[in-house]
Amino acid sequence: MKILDRYILKLFLRPFAIVFVVMVLFLLMQWVWKYIDDLVGKGVEWYYIAELLLYFAAQMVPQAIPLSVLLASLMVFGDLGEHMELAALKSAGISLYRMMFPLFWAVTAIAVISFLFNNYVIPVTNLKGETLLRNIASKKPALNIKPGVFYAGIDGFNIKVGEKYGEDKSKLKNIIIYDHTDRLGNIKVISAANGEMRVTPDKQFLEITLYNGYSYEEIQARKRSELERRPFARSSFDKSILRLDLSSFESGDLKRQTGKDFSMLTINQLTVAADSIRKVFDKRINELNGAMLERITTHNENAVIAAQMGFTTDYENSPQDTAALIPEDMLHGLNSEQRSVVLENALRLARSHKSYFDQARLEFHWWRKVIARYHIEKHKKLALAYLAFIMFFTGTALGAIIRKGGLGMPVVISVCTFIVYHVTSFTIEKLGREIVLEPWFSIWLPSLIFTPLAVFMVYKSATDSAIMQWETWQKLIKPLQYLKKINIKYHESPAADQ
Repeated sequence: MKILDRYILKLFLRPFAIVFVVMVLFLLMQWVWKYIDDLVGKGVEWYYIAELLLYFAAQMVPQAIPLSVLLASLMVFGDLGEHMELAALKSAGISLYRMMFPLFWAVTAIAVISFLFNNYVIPVTNLKGETLLRNIASKKPALNIKPGVFYAGIDGFNIKVGEKYGEDKSKLKNIIIYDHTDRLGNIKVISAANGEMRVTPDKQFLEITLYNGYSYEEIQARKRSELERRPFARSSFDKSILRLDLSSFESGDLKRQTGKDFSMLTINQLTVAADSIRKVFDKRINELNGAMLERITTHNENAVIAAQMGFTTDYENSPQDTAALIPEDMLHGLNSEQRSVVLENALRLARSHKSYFDQARLEFHWWRKVIARYHIEKHKKLALAYLAFIMFFTGTALGAIIRKGGLGMPVVISVCTFIVYHVTSFTIEKLGREIVLEPWFSIWLPSLIFTPLAVFMVYKSATDSAIMQWETWQKLIKPLQYLKKINIKYHESPAADQ
């Protein structure tokens, strides 16, 4: 390795390592702000919290790597430009491409490590982290009851509280509880102004004490006349104790694993899962085709013929005989009453077929979205690794343009660039989740947009194009600054006051 290569690598690796650690901690703060209030002070052992932080910090690594590459490469070439080393190297016949050569292989190694980490480590940390968090919440269900949000984690009940307060957040205000134990929908509702919850010593029940509340229950009508009146029962109470069974949540081991979702699978596992779901999806389509063909067979035409011929029972015959008996006008010869019966039956059958088809269409759309999520997650693992190259080329070009090192201007430009890419990527990915675009295309489209731009910027910087020089942009900005000064002087002049 030549001296120049070692020098540039040294300039790159040091800020990359520092920025990477900072970015992981910064991204981890999003998770900390979301859950730390519910975990600290609730009796959860510190080592469980530390393990959760470790798992969720690992999940931030693939997101932190591209931004770290962008900022580090921008700082390297910005620092070289600021100290005139970039100009000296170019005057010595060393091109920008030659300076990028050692960093390109370093970024390649980083991208490979990012992919391997994202494919083999992240699924494990996702599974262990989500399992540990879910089991902690299951053993302490008060953790997941958020103010203003319905909590359906306890089987048969849906709970919403307006506010949690007190030293251990066990006191409640504005409580609404839907009782679904009868599996009949929202027919039982309990509301109370205040309450308090605690877990029984045997950890088997969540006991909620309600004060100053009401209970409502719809009475299931057995007669048509009662159905029209919609009867219900309402009662009030000063104090009521509700015990919710937690035995189904008791896992014993907080690390006991349950199922997996798409974020907990490797690329091979995602491919197998998507293919398995696709087979179920194709099977359901074939079942729908058979069911729809069965629904629109000639039994409807037989019913018309039977009514036309005065039969009161179902008219059955072979398809050949049916085709021979069907007239051009199937309602010809029917009286008004028979026509009314036939049309009503036809309308009823048409509505039934449409309802069945609409329900199947919603089901198939849901299946397609599930399959799309697996394909999106699979391609995202590759796209995140490739993103390191995009950020490297972009950072190199921007560093050669602004020629500013340190953590001032490079940080601002890096964050703005990454935000533009992130917003674009998230918006297009959402189109893929909704099946507006192909899943793989929605993931790779941002890369297809930004790669030519990044390569173009590097080419223009390497050839010392005028449009890639900071002075050129300053000249374009100067007329605007001049107009601004004229506007300020005009407003400050006495003539403007008159």
